[in-house]
Amino acid sequence: MFNIRTAIGALMGVLSLSSVSIAEEIKFGIGVAEGDYPEYNAVLRFKEYVEFKTNGEITVRLFPGNQLGGEREMLEQVQQGSLELTLPADGAMAGFYPPMQVWSVPYIFESAPIAWEVMSGPFGDAMREDILEQTGMRALAFSQNGFRSFTNNVRPIVNPDDMAGLKIRTMESPVYMEMVKSLGATAVPISGAEVVMALRQGVVDGQENPPAVVYSGGAGEVQKYYTLNEHTFGLHVVIANNDWFESLTPGHQQIIQDAAKLAAWTENLQKTEGDWLYSRQLQDELGMEIHVSTPEEKVAFRDVVQEPVLQFIRSNVGDELVDDLLAEVETVKARMYGSE
Repeated sequence: MFNIRTAIGALMGVLSLSSVSIAEEIKFGIGVAEGDYPEYNAVLRFKEYVEFKTNGEITVRLFPGNQLGGEREMLEQVQQGSLELTLPADGAMAGFYPPMQVWSVPYIFESAPIAWEVMSGPFGDAMREDILEQTGMRALAFSQNGFRSFTNNVRPIVNPDDMAGLKIRTMESPVYMEMVKSLGATAVPISGAEVVMALRQGVVDGQENPPAVVYSGGAGEVQKYYTLNEHTFGLHVVIANNDWFESLTPGHQQIIQDAAKLAAWTENLQKTEGDWLYSRQLQDELGMEIHVSTPEEKVAFRDVVQEPVLQFIRSNVGDELVDDLLAEVETVKARMYGSE
């Protein structure tokens, strides 16, 4: 009888320890593969900060390289509670929260530091609160996915006319599709996990992404031309399952929020550095022909795409949200550079 009790006690102890271990481990899924890439470095900083500050009471298991599915699938998992955290781009997020489209106005940000201030300021805070209210998911921080630019296999793109007739992969976002359409090209929405295969098979001629994503995602290996026209500023969202977040102690909630900000700062800096670092690698290692658009060439693109896309965004998210963003950009510019 004594031995049976001992065995049962030992078994209960093992089960108890096992359940504690499972409860303490959280999962963070991202699309980018493991490696020295801004997105991966950002979530790695998140993991390191959380584990250090909680004295190991919370461990973060990273799932890079679309191991858990594409961005839409991971967002669904976060919403349903089977995944604690993910890092979707604004285009994927727009499928769950349509007002995200407002960030996609072409050429709205003249520099990355302006965008950083807007993302972390009153406008960004109000949107994060609205995301929670509308989706039930908690947006912990916005970060820089980078200025998006066009690659293709047909010809160099120097002016808007060079886009005519091209088939361009876009995120599954109506705003990006409208932008490509306004340039005379055909927009083909394809998930991020399938982009390289679609380019390799000729399903599309090109795509649009920042240099870091073009390099790390493999598009640079199957594309010839890259024009850094920087038409839109892409965002990432550090997003969490809210039920999980609210189950944490106040102290652990603070640590998670601080870690999300650290991840955002990491990606902001590395994505900006990546504009030139990854462009050099794309050219030197992969032989891509790269054209950096001049300010005058950007104006030509802006004159073609901004107003049609702006009208489209207004029709989808309302004038008030668009006007609030435009006003916040002007406020930030005045604070940073002084009134003209």
